[in-house]
Amino acid sequence: MEKDPWHYPRFELAKQILGMFETKISSALVFFAPRRMGKTEFLCKDILPLATSKGWNVFYFSFLDVGVNATVEFTQTLATFSERKGILGKARRLSKIVKKISGGVAGVNAEIELRESVKLHANLKEIFAHLAAKGQLLLLLDEVQVLAKDPANINFIASLRTALDIYKDDIKVIFTGSSQNGLRRMFSQANAPFFHFGQNLPFPELERGFTEHLADMFKIVTGRTLDRDLLWKTFQEIRRIPQLARALVERLALNPGLTIEKAKTQLMAEIFDARAFADTWEKCSALEQLLLRKIAQDLISALFSVEFRQQITKELGIKSISASTMQAALRTLQRKELIGRLGERGGYFIEDLNFKNWLCLDQEK
Repeated sequence: MEKDPWHYPRFELAKQILGMFETKISSALVFFAPRRMGKTEFLCKDILPLATSKGWNVFYFSFLDVGVNATVEFTQTLATFSERKGILGKARRLSKIVKKISGGVAGVNAEIELRESVKLHANLKEIFAHLAAKGQLLLLLDEVQVLAKDPANINFIASLRTALDIYKDDIKVIFTGSSQNGLRRMFSQANAPFFHFGQNLPFPELERGFTEHLADMFKIVTGRTLDRDLLWKTFQEIRRIPQLARALVERLALNPGLTIEKAKTQLMAEIFDARAFADTWEKCSALEQLLLRKIAQDLISALFSVEFRQQITKELGIKSISASTMQAALRTLQRKELIGRLGERGGYFIEDLNFKNWLCLDQEK
């Protein structure tokens, strides 16, 4: 993979994670962070190359990028990975798992079609058995909460858990997710298939070293300097979203007369004009919209108190509202994956930080 000079490497975090696997302190980690916070970049540009350099076989898969048949595509892609690595080996072994292999040379870029008569969980166990026999394997499973959306995936998720349990000495896994509600359905609830499977951790936010790196690259590319204190302050104002910070610096590089403040204003205006957010907003009820605004501005303390419900009824122009109606609206927002919750009794938050920016900008206008 060609090195990205704008990428801010997080070597220490990557080394700590691999160290936990190598010393067998842990066999699985679950990282949560809203989208666009750098999880995928960290997996692909920090963890993957470091693990590969240490002799691990590394398999990356994003459940966000697949269609409705996520379980089939995952199993197919894993089987392709095994064949490309020469791990599945003899054709007689493959015949138990796949119906057809086509395309590519020496297994590279091969397309594998699974036998319809063989169940996915059996395929997983056999593939993992071969993988485990050939050395240490690290699975990087991105946006895994997508699996929890479809109740039909429950057996597959349980089978994946079983296979990973069997081979946990040789197969380690990092799960990431951007939906607290989705991750809770898989990892935190008592009846969840992956309950207590691995440590569930918040993905660490980037510190000032990130904006210092952007300022250094800006100097190399343009020969100009940035106000480093202002850049760090702006990064905090845009909720430490790496994607936005990088877009801001690239915009400054292409427009010499642009200030950091003006570039930030332009980016925020583009977020405000995002049609996808407007469509999401329009599909919400008046109560859901009001709750979203309150949550975005951290204005909810005693959510089900009489005082708060009186405030809501006044703003909605209705006579009364019950606690159960409030709870139903919040559950709907969680099902839509617009909000998450910090634990069973914790506060609510907006899942997508760009959507939160959009909500706050809308309130300011």
